[in-house]
Amino acid sequence: MANNQNGPYIGKWITVLYRLRHSFYDRCFAEYGFGGSQFLFLLALSHREGATQDEISKHLNVDKATTARALAGLEKLGYVRRETSPDDLRAYKVFLTEQGRSLEPKIQIILRQWAGLIMEGFTPDEQKSAYDLLERMAQNAVTFRFSQPDYNEPSCIERS
Repeated sequence: MANNQNGPYIGKWITVLYRLRHSFYDRCFAEYGFGGSQFLFLLALSHREGATQDEISKHLNVDKATTARALAGLEKLGYVRRETSPDDLRAYKVFLTEQGRSLEPKIQIILRQWAGLIMEGFTPDEQKSAYDLLERMAQNAVTFRFSQPDYNEPSCIERS
């Protein structure tokens, strides 16, 4: 096990999970014409019908350009429609189409399959602990990201 001065290097395992998850979802969603991350936008819209692209970006913690590209692709496939916001003519409100809405149960099945695969052999308590710990790690990363005014600077090394 690779170690750093604070213990095991957890990034390796997060990367392994991310890559294998992405590959799994790419295979599962290929028949619908989109890749392994675009389903997240459909799920976000299933709970936030009529959200603006900016609201979706914030909810998913992705940049606006990524959201615009993903939604443009999903719109081209007929899963979402975008309308100019009456409140702000520069903003788009996004809605699921009937075709997009029909994917939600299929997406939920695929998500449960992946969770079942990676949680194989875990007790219910271990599963809850794993989810809780991952959520806390993600919250810490988001807090760090948005607490850094110069986050996009090229250097991440602390300077004294």
